[in-house]
Amino acid sequence: MVRADQLRRHQWMVSGAARDAGDLVEGAARRIYADFERDLDALALEIESAGVTHGATTVAARKLLLADYLLAKTDGYLPPKHFMDRLMLRVQARRQPARRSVAAQPLPLE
Repeated sequence: MVRADQLRRHQWMVSGAARDAGDLVEGAARRIYADFERDLDALALEIESAGVTHGATTVAARKLLLADYLLAKTDGYLPPKHFMDRLMLRVQARRQPARRSVAAQPLPLE
């Protein structure tokens, strides 16, 4: 029969191991996404060229498609929220032509 003090020690060891494993996974994800963030424009170009978000009509749909793409690219590491927000802005900016202000447009010659 397992004594209460042995059970507590076992639970403490399992909790510590789970915490250590979580820390390792979190650290690996931070490193992976820090590498992507260094060249976010290249990743946005890759995503746009692959048509990952084409056809998505809502922000939620684009987020899901981008997250699935990143999960496959990183072997299952979840992207941090701030990274996803920045990436979505970059991908969206690549899809929209640069807007010119009214003042920058030439005046018609009549």
